[in-house]
Amino acid sequence: MLVLQAIAAASIVAGLVYLAAVTVAALIVAMRCGGRREEPADDQHALSSSRFVVPVSVVVPLTAAADPAQSGATIAGLLGLTYPAFEVLVIAEELPSAVWERLKFEWALEARELFYRAALATAPIRMIYRSTRDARLMFVHKEPGPAADALNCGVNLARFRYVCAIEPGVTFGADALLRAMTPALADPAGVVAAVSHVETGGGALQRLSSARSLMESRVVWRRLGTALGPPDAVVLWRRDALELAGGFSIHAADPQLEMMARLQSATMPDDRGRVVRTADIFGHRDGTRVAGRVQSMVRRQTALLQALAWLRTSRRHRRLVSGYVIAAEVITPCVEGWIVAAAALATAAGWLSWFDGLLVVAMLACRRAAISAAALLLRGALPDPPPDRHLRRLLALAPLEFFAFGAAAAYARVAGFRASWRSRGAALEQTS
Repeated sequence: MLVLQAIAAASIVAGLVYLAAVTVAALIVAMRCGGRREEPADDQHALSSSRFVVPVSVVVPLTAAADPAQSGATIAGLLGLTYPAFEVLVIAEELPSAVWERLKFEWALEARELFYRAALATAPIRMIYRSTRDARLMFVHKEPGPAADALNCGVNLARFRYVCAIEPGVTFGADALLRAMTPALADPAGVVAAVSHVETGGGALQRLSSARSLMESRVVWRRLGTALGPPDAVVLWRRDALELAGGFSIHAADPQLEMMARLQSATMPDDRGRVVRTADIFGHRDGTRVAGRVQSMVRRQTALLQALAWLRTSRRHRRLVSGYVIAAEVITPCVEGWIVAAAALATAAGWLSWFDGLLVVAMLACRRAAISAAALLLRGALPDPPPDRHLRRLLALAPLEFFAFGAAAAYARVAGFRASWRSRGAALEQTS
């Protein structure tokens, strides 16, 4: 019994020491970056009127679940972008007839015949419409399919070198596409994907998570030679790289995250391409309910494990796999979970007092709050920061996040691991 007590106490102390070291390192790096505002790398006014800017094809996946008002606002916002050359491809599936009639009237759609090269296999296309109000806008009515199928359809129809997907409900400024394309414009031959954030609104917990994701981009990913995207993002892809990779996988939990990992794996013949994750905020979206948020966390965890399986095949990015991603997404959550479980068992067995057990959990909450405070500091240094009163409110609520969302995060990680393991087993059965 004494041996078990000593092991439990030592493991708790060792876990707290590890978490303290990680937290202090993150805070030091964040404080060094804090207070220095990000400035645009180029003169955006000059770029917006330049004839030499690389054109972009913007894909908008539209399903019956999308709100018609939000969809219309997103399409209108895209057509109002100040980017010099782009097109908007709306890939519509399973829309009610009333919605289709409204779209045809609103955008003056006319059926057109269009010949294109189907480089990627997709569900059949029923009809293609061109807007007579704005020649840059095209609607594609296709058979239903997974999310990746709509993306692949957009890649097939895209006329320009870079392609990005923007979901309905995202709000953004007129210069959003110009800012997102900055890494690709600086190195069009070397950048195969440029990732920008979509900041999540809604409740305080989602805002804190979004702020930490931004801190991750500014503090960690900009120093690495590659990147994986945040949970909410807009990604600009080089079309030829997508075609060379065979398009987005319909079996991936997150097709875009899986594609980032695949483009950086050893299976690609061209290893010169880079995925760049910036701290730029493309736009904003409303938050989701708790149930929807948990489902998103499960998908994210599953997608990360699937991405790691690809990245492990890359020699060049082995440091990424064995270092930051595994430490942040596997080791650190496991250490936190073990500390909570060990403290609960030790308290129930009488090895720790109730005060000491609660103190251990409070230390974990304070650790998460300290990282969130650093993230809020960096968010205030980025363009268009939230009002000071919102930042103070988020800072006051940060210590409660661990208690309010800790169990949901643990469930999401376990469920994501199980889903990833099942999908891996199904893939092995298909190959055999």
